[in-house]
Amino acid sequence: MFSNIEDAVEWVTSRRNRNHGFEHFQQVMEAEGNPQDTFRSVHIAGTNGKGSTARYLNDILMANGYKTGLYTSPHLENHRDRIRINDQWIPESVFLNYLNQDLNVIETEDLSMFEIDTLIASQWYRDEQIDVAVIETGLGGRLDSTNTLHHPQLEIITTIGMDHMDRLGNTLGAIATEKAGIIKPKSRVLIGHLAEEARQAVQTKASAIQAEVIPAETYEDTGKRQMKLMDHLYEVSTAAGYQKEDAAIALQAASLLGIDIGTEEVFRAVRNSMWPGRFETVHEHPLVLVDGAHNPEAMTALAASLQEMPHPIIAVFSALKDKQGQTIRRILEGACDRVIVTQFENERADTAAHLAEQDPDIEPDWQKAIYTAEALAGTDGTVIITGSLYLVSLARPYVKKQEFMHV
Repeated sequence: MFSNIEDAVEWVTSRRNRNHGFEHFQQVMEAEGNPQDTFRSVHIAGTNGKGSTARYLNDILMANGYKTGLYTSPHLENHRDRIRINDQWIPESVFLNYLNQDLNVIETEDLSMFEIDTLIASQWYRDEQIDVAVIETGLGGRLDSTNTLHHPQLEIITTIGMDHMDRLGNTLGAIATEKAGIIKPKSRVLIGHLAEEARQAVQTKASAIQAEVIPAETYEDTGKRQMKLMDHLYEVSTAAGYQKEDAAIALQAASLLGIDIGTEEVFRAVRNSMWPGRFETVHEHPLVLVDGAHNPEAMTALAASLQEMPHPIIAVFSALKDKQGQTIRRILEGACDRVIVTQFENERADTAAHLAEQDPDIEPDWQKAIYTAEALAGTDGTVIITGSLYLVSLARPYVKKQEFMHV
């Protein structure tokens, strides 16, 4: 039994990669009464954009009076921020109560961190009688713990790109097939603007189980932070162009759920919605941005948004070992005046030396790397910290608290 949240979270987060398979967890959830099926849900998969899409949709639903659950990963500020109701983290005492209540089944069935979180989130949403939960997959779709959802109101597949290829396959079609595993018989799936190979894979899966594929509407870019969709003008809170696509998909999803997306409440929700760690400003003079771009598609989108930022643009970059780190770094270099490669403490993190290849710009201490980047940017330039949400989760509070000397 756990009496304090620090010990509890440390124990939960240590339980990674149990490798018992999806069917094992499905049986556990059935034995627990399938709490994930006691509330309405929207299930979101995709290589990029699923977290931001989930946030936009959550905020639109809240603006229309829904009591919402939001389940995302990885966390950015605190492990509990993965599990929310009406955008409030699960309280420490509530997390502890569910963990202690479930401790026997967790240990007996040897559940992993993500399985524990999925179980606790489902139980909390059930007990709080939420109206709808927006559930983001952790990895892939078909074998993801969240795929224990049996009857979501809607599925969404945002994008398909080359990521997690060691687990999902090395072609767009193979990866799309895995992500399309969230589609349930005779359901509706909203898809983003996918490459033809990926779109065909999703359509094949959907057709086989009589599910309806609904292509995302194309939005019109009407200027910085503005867009037009389905005859309505919207403003987004960020200068990142790629966020407009996520907002557009969330708006169409809300419309499919029966919400009037032409109201002032929805306009305000989209305008104010912000997903921390995605092109987020954490300091001014110099402008310091953090962005969790961690694969080629995401970094390409980030590079396009950096074109609007003041020079010099100095990047602090690191990545996990299972990402295409060197490829991502090269894309970033094309958008920046200088890239400083660093590293951070994590069993999955790559080394700065490997990521940098022959590049001499290496600073293994990520805090010193940020300090150097700010000095190089000067008061009028831009610092972008990117490559991994794990790096962003460390750097974000460090910069915000001004724990280093600003120039």
